[in-house]
Amino acid sequence: MNTPTEQINVKEIHSRANECPFYKTISMAILAVNEEGSLLRVTSDVKHQNLWGTMHGGVIAALVDSSCGSSIAPHLKKGETIVTISLHIDYIAGVIEGNLTGRGKMIHRGSRLARAEAVITNEDEKLIAKGYASFMITSGHQKK
Repeated sequence: MNTPTEQINVKEIHSRANECPFYKTISMAILAVNEEGSLLRVTSDVKHQNLWGTMHGGVIAALVDSSCGSSIAPHLKKGETIVTISLHIDYIAGVIEGNLTGRGKMIHRGSRLARAEAVITNEDEKLIAKGYASFMITSGHQKK
C-alpha cells in the first residue's frame, strides 16, 4: 500500500478526467474514485447510437476501459501512469436509450502491471456488460 505522501492526487485525476476532451465527446464523467473502486457514468444521447439505433459497443468499451483504469488510480505512486495493454468485454444486453454506470475495481497491482474489472449497468441496474483490462504501469508520462 502506498503511503499518503507517495500516492497520486486522486482529486486531481478526478478533475482532469472530467475535463478530458474524449470524456466530454462521449458524455462520460467520473462520479467517484477511491481505493475501493470507481464509479463512472455515460449520459446517453443520439450521438451514441450505431447504425441500428442502439448504443455503439465502442461507447460501452470506453466505459469499461475508463472504469477499470480509474479504479487503479488511487493505487499509483506519484509520477506513475497507466496504459491499457488488453481489454476484454462481454456484452450482455443492448442499450436503446438511457444512461450507463460503470463500476470499476482493481483486482491486482504488481510493480509493472495492474488488472481491473468493471460492471456496466443501465438506470434500472440491469447488467449490460462486464469486462476486464490489464494496464502497464509507466512513469514520467503525465500531462502537465
